[in-house]
Amino acid sequence: MDSYLNLDVSWRWRRFNIEALGDCFDIDWRGLVFKILWIIGNGFDINLGLNTGYRSFLLNKYFADGTSNKYRDELVGRLGDFDPGSQSNLWSDLELLLGETTKLYEDDVELFHETFEDIQQQLLEYVAQESQRLPDVFPPATITEFKDSLCLFSRRLAPLDRVDAISELAPLDNAWVSAISLNYTRAFDSFWNAACQNGRLHLQMLGDEVNYYYEDRLLHLHGGVDDLGNGASPVFGVSDHSQISSVPLSNDADFTELWIKSQRNAGILRNNNTQDMADLVSSANLICIYGCSLGRSDAYIWKEVGKNIVSSVTPLYIFDYELPDRRSGSYRRFQKQRQMLIDTFLSVAEIKGSDKELAVKRIVPVESSRLFRFGSRLKLDE
Repeated sequence: MDSYLNLDVSWRWRRFNIEALGDCFDIDWRGLVFKILWIIGNGFDINLGLNTGYRSFLLNKYFADGTSNKYRDELVGRLGDFDPGSQSNLWSDLELLLGETTKLYEDDVELFHETFEDIQQQLLEYVAQESQRLPDVFPPATITEFKDSLCLFSRRLAPLDRVDAISELAPLDNAWVSAISLNYTRAFDSFWNAACQNGRLHLQMLGDEVNYYYEDRLLHLHGGVDDLGNGASPVFGVSDHSQISSVPLSNDADFTELWIKSQRNAGILRNNNTQDMADLVSSANLICIYGCSLGRSDAYIWKEVGKNIVSSVTPLYIFDYELPDRRSGSYRRFQKQRQMLIDTFLSVAEIKGSDKELAVKRIVPVESSRLFRFGSRLKLDE
C-alpha cells in the first residue's frame, strides 16, 4: 500500500511538471503523452449477444410477421425484388441501399424522406429494445475484461504484431484513451463508465513504477438512442455525393444536408462531431478499429484514418470477426482474409500510388476473438 501511494505521488509530481511546462509554452500537456484511439462498430454489440445487425432488424422488426407499413411496401415495389432474409448483417449495406434508391424516388422526393426517416425511427426502436437485454450491473469480471482489452490489448497479440503496439509504456509515460462509437446503443458507454474511476480506465505496474490509462473522449459520431427508442441526434445516411445515385438529388443542397452524414451533423444538428472525429484521428499515436465493416458509407472516417497512417508512424490495428484464429491452423483462410481487409481499407480510404506502400506497413489485421471475451460471464435477458 505504501509503495502504491509513493508511486501515485511520484506520478502526480511528474504530471505537475508536465502541466507547468505546458502552461509556460501554451501547449496541451496531454499532447506529450501517448494517445490511443478506438473506433467501435456494431460488432461490439453483436459480440455481447445483441441482435443488432441489419438482417436481424429486417426480420425481427421491419418485415416482422403481422406488421404493415405503407412506406415499406412502396419501397419494395419500387425496388422490384427485395428478400430480407438474403441481406447481410451490415448496416453499411442499408445506407448504401439508401443512396442507390434515390434514383427511384426522383418523382417524389418527399416520399423518399418519409420512407427512410421511417426506417431510421424503426431501427432506433429496435436497437433500444435489444439494449434492454443488457444487465443493469455488469459482472466485475466483464469490466476487467473490458479494461484489459481496451488498454492492454497488445499483450494478446502475436509477438511480431506487438512490435508497433504500446505493449509496455515507458516508465515515465501515461496514455490517454479515446473512443469513437458508431453505434446508436449505449452498450459501449456502459462498460466505459463502469471501467472509469477518477478519470482512470486502467493501470499497469512496471517494476517500481505505475502507469495509468486515462479516459480522454468518448464520441458518438452518429448520435444515439434512449431506452424508449427516441433518437438522440441520430445520423443515418451516406458518406458523400458519389454514393447518391440520383444526379439531381446529389446536387440538391437540401437533400445532401439530410442524407450525407457529415452534412447532417454540421447543417441540421449544428454540432462539431465530424471535426472532433478528425481531430481525434489526427492526434492518435495508435488506432484500433473493432467491430466495423469498413463500409463505404463511413468512408469519410476511413479517409481521415488513412491520412494519419501515411503521414506518420501511427499503427492501425483492424480487429476483424472473419479472421480465423491463425493458431488453429487455418493459415490460408487467415492469409486471404488479412489481404482482403488491407485491400478494403486502402480502397475505402482512397489511398493510392506510393502512399499504398506506406499504409500497408502500418496496417495490422488481428482476430477480434482475442479481445472483449465476455463469453458466458455476461448474462443477457431473452
